[in-house]
Amino acid sequence: MKSIIIYLILVLFFASNVYTKETIRIASSPPNISYYKVVKSIEEIANENKIEITVIPNQTKGSVENINQLLNHEADFAIVQNDISFFAQEGLPPFTKKTDKLRIVLPLFKEPIFLLTTIQGIHYIREVKNKKIVLGVSDGGLTESAKVILKSAGIWDSITKYNYQEDIALEKLKSTKVDVIFVNNLTADMKKSIVDEKLFIIPISDNLIKKLQKTFPYFSTYKYSINNTESISTIAVHSILITSDKMDDETVYTMINLLVNNFNSLIFPDKYHTPLNELFKIDTSLEWHDGVKLFFEENDIIPSSAVLLDKYFWYIMTSIVLLIILLILFLSIVFYKMGLLYILNDKSKFLILLRKIYLNAIKYKYVLIIFFMIVSYAVSILVIKYFEHQWALEHNVTSIFDENPFLESLLWFFIFSSTGYSGNFFPSSAEGKLIVSLIPMVGVGGFIALVGLITSDQIKKYFLENKGMANIKFKNHIIICGWNTQTELLIDNLTHKNLSNKRPIVILADNIDFNPIEKYNLDNEYVKYVSGIATDREALRRANLKDANTAIIVSDLSSSDPDARTILNVLTIEKFCTELIASHERVNQGQIYTIAEIVDKKNEQTAKDASVNQVITLGDIESKIFSQSVQNPGVVKFINEIFTYNDFNDIYSLFIDSECNLLGKTYDEILSILRKQNILLLSISVESKRSEKEINIILEKFNLSRSVITNPIKIEEQEYQIQEEDTLIVLARYEEDLVSAKKSIR
Repeated sequence: MKSIIIYLILVLFFASNVYTKETIRIASSPPNISYYKVVKSIEEIANENKIEITVIPNQTKGSVENINQLLNHEADFAIVQNDISFFAQEGLPPFTKKTDKLRIVLPLFKEPIFLLTTIQGIHYIREVKNKKIVLGVSDGGLTESAKVILKSAGIWDSITKYNYQEDIALEKLKSTKVDVIFVNNLTADMKKSIVDEKLFIIPISDNLIKKLQKTFPYFSTYKYSINNTESISTIAVHSILITSDKMDDETVYTMINLLVNNFNSLIFPDKYHTPLNELFKIDTSLEWHDGVKLFFEENDIIPSSAVLLDKYFWYIMTSIVLLIILLILFLSIVFYKMGLLYILNDKSKFLILLRKIYLNAIKYKYVLIIFFMIVSYAVSILVIKYFEHQWALEHNVTSIFDENPFLESLLWFFIFSSTGYSGNFFPSSAEGKLIVSLIPMVGVGGFIALVGLITSDQIKKYFLENKGMANIKFKNHIIICGWNTQTELLIDNLTHKNLSNKRPIVILADNIDFNPIEKYNLDNEYVKYVSGIATDREALRRANLKDANTAIIVSDLSSSDPDARTILNVLTIEKFCTELIASHERVNQGQIYTIAEIVDKKNEQTAKDASVNQVITLGDIESKIFSQSVQNPGVVKFINEIFTYNDFNDIYSLFIDSECNLLGKTYDEILSILRKQNILLLSISVESKRSEKEINIILEKFNLSRSVITNPIKIEEQEYQIQEEDTLIVLARYEEDLVSAKKSIR
């Protein structure tokens, strides 16, 4: 029986503890200060709603002590000034370290800061210089605000400072033992004395308030009316209810819901409270608690920015963007020196961007110097402004350099770097002073020298390239040997915008006395010029033959025997290329693919005997076109369409590799498959880059009479199944269409 009774007692004990609600503790001010009345009214409302609240009045340190109680888990909520919460968050005096644990629950009322004096005729705060001033209680929120105001007004070091509670301060003011006192709240006695002109409010000018707000944005303007006639400007902070980030959402939600629904029943200092509809439009240095955010969602409330976004965040981001631009410029120069600008994936937008930046940077080098100097100055100013802002916060004062507009600071930088004249405008932080001190040592000439040091080698190469004397860094490029009236058109076609996989081109010629790139406005991103002849090995080295993929030898029509010169050029290129392969200078490349232009058809076989991979006989082609224009007038228009890049049809080739799904298919099968991709098959070429011996083996194996199968007629051609390393000759609108088709047949 005894054990049953003990068991029941234990059950009742635990049950009572389960259903007992914890008391909510709110840190407040002493009973004679305005916070206490607000918290007591909160307590009464909570009790009416069966919520138990305990008020914890602090001793003397006001908001500072309240925040410490909250951080030390001695209180659940606290009423503080928003400036002191800002100091706590940033780790500024009187706090020794930063904290991110504070969260706002509800703004409550404005807390104006009044400067009271018995001396008549003081119209500006600077006139209290050398006076005896009571700042408020030691380490209180009012004292910290007073420090900021007086330091920003430039009179902090000239005054005699005292710390007293409000009632004692008022007595000392009336007995003329002090000259000025700071107060947060005007009592009835104070208001009567102001009306009777026994006490006077010292105005804080709008200019000083705006100056303060640039560094300390939690300040706001407050207008106090005397007898509803005269209005005096002063500054105000906001009293807010805060909690810690560890407080559970349900409790916070309950608290804000209770206060908003009973807001008009709260007891605020006379005329200072904020209207309910403006409560959530007040900026604060703290984030809203998650429980408050839940309340916002349920009531469709859109608060103002939860955190006062530091304007210097954007300064830092701008600096980073400018530095990234300079880094990209630097990368483009480094990539060019390493020969990487043309060997990476040519479809990479970043690579194309680097090439364009490099080419324009070298071309407009003087603009680059000015840009580099402006960016350097701009970044320096933004960095200095950041350090100045931090210095201002740490010293409870504003900084002239911090407040000054960016463009004015930039102009000052140019003047200071050129003349050393600083006027009264100079940073106060140690970091800012160091950066500014380095500027005159560099100066405009220094920036020119610095940019010159970085780009001098590239500028030299640019001039050498203009004269055709530079060493080319292209990889897998085309070397066009010689120059005639058709070469410009050839290059235009090879670099046409419709081609998505363009290859770089080097013009190797000595029969022109100008730079063809500049004269014909060729695309200097893909085209370079080397002065020399194809029989000169040094010129071939400058054209980077060891990394070239194709050599096109055009006829020199001014020569007495153009075909002989063309064949001699081919022989030199082929032999030199063989030597480069043997010496391992030409790696990952086989023998170069050569295309030769022959004037006389009789010399075509001679050119083939010289190991030319592709012979083009212009005379033969021209005569056939003329003949077709007579016999079949419409054919010429067809030829013009397929041989000129346009928005209709162009000729492209499709190389067949081991992964292609077309392997083993016949001409008609491939024709049907490609038509679904809006591509028309013209021919199957078994030549590609096969040697003459390999081509003959293919022809003999499949009993073919020609190496290019167009409109198959013989049964062997119709039944020929496409092999690896064959090439399809097709008509397509754009090369992008061909790229898309390649993906679908792999």
